[in-house]
Amino acid sequence: METQNLISYDDVIEAAYDIFLEMAQDNLEPADVLLFTAQFDDRGAAEIVETRDDWAEHTGFEVDGELYAEVTIGLVNEENDELDDIFARMLISRDPENKGCHILWKRD
Repeated sequence: METQNLISYDDVIEAAYDIFLEMAQDNLEPADVLLFTAQFDDRGAAEIVETRDDWAEHTGFEVDGELYAEVTIGLVNEENDELDDIFARMLISRDPENKGCHILWKRD
């Protein structure tokens, strides 16, 4: 697969956020949904991060870092400007012919 045919990172973030919003209410604790909704405008973030090496145990296949992107969605700590309250880790396929997503949700 040629790199120019892959979905852009901006489009990956947008798709991840749309999927997150669609599924959050069914997969997060009600308190987390309220917290995220109330604070997203001020502290919310969805960002591409380096793909972690634990995805193979969750997906059942070795993840190609070129074909997949990991997105974290959560709230930024205002003191250190880091995303530290993560509500979902998402692995999104960048291949437009083979769309797919795996999500690890925040669990208390």
